[in-house]
Amino acid sequence: MEALEKITSAIGKKLEGRKPSLDRDDNLWDAAVLLPLVNTPQGVSVLFEVRAAKLGWQPGDVCFPGGRAECSDESFEAAAIRETCEELGLESSSIKIAGGLNYLVTHMGLVIHPYVGYIEHSGQFNFNKDEVDEVFTVPLDFLLKNPPRIAHMELANKAGDDFPFDLLPRQPHEWNKRKGYHVYIYEYGGHVIWGLTARILHGFLNRFAADIKAALEGETTC
Repeated sequence: MEALEKITSAIGKKLEGRKPSLDRDDNLWDAAVLLPLVNTPQGVSVLFEVRAAKLGWQPGDVCFPGGRAECSDESFEAAAIRETCEELGLESSSIKIAGGLNYLVTHMGLVIHPYVGYIEHSGQFNFNKDEVDEVFTVPLDFLLKNPPRIAHMELANKAGDDFPFDLLPRQPHEWNKRKGYHVYIYEYGGHVIWGLTARILHGFLNRFAADIKAALEGETTC
């Protein structure tokens, strides 16, 4: 019993005041994005980017501005602002952060930290053409009135060549379906918004629909 008490006491002291964090043994990596709101002639809208066709990862896909933190002491909020400025040609003072949304741990190992805020800007964006082919906006009113199509994606795993089947003979040798998840798909002006961007957008709209509707209706009656 004495050894047990010593072990638990030592563990307790090391864990005291420590906030549990994400286990990163699976080579998880972080990125931060901004869900940017802007004023347009069509009303308050969400701004999206179209990734440059020459990029190696997800070329041509619709996304929010964002990327990885550049150093260990850069906060995710700061990373979202910096990346947005670099991609859209903005000054950081033009971005006002409202707060952080729920972060996502994805199936690819990416941990994405979304923030929502608004951009004080009028006219054309001087976006970085090495990263962005196009910028477009979608009115919040349209997004609230036009729910996304919902498709289904399935995930499976397969044991590698080094797997010890002699110890675990019940493990399937072929692909083994593990779970499924919803894929949200929005369409607007010839653009298709899906994947993580649509998932973040869908969560944002669900959480704040009542607040957005009230604000838009109040603006209309003024």
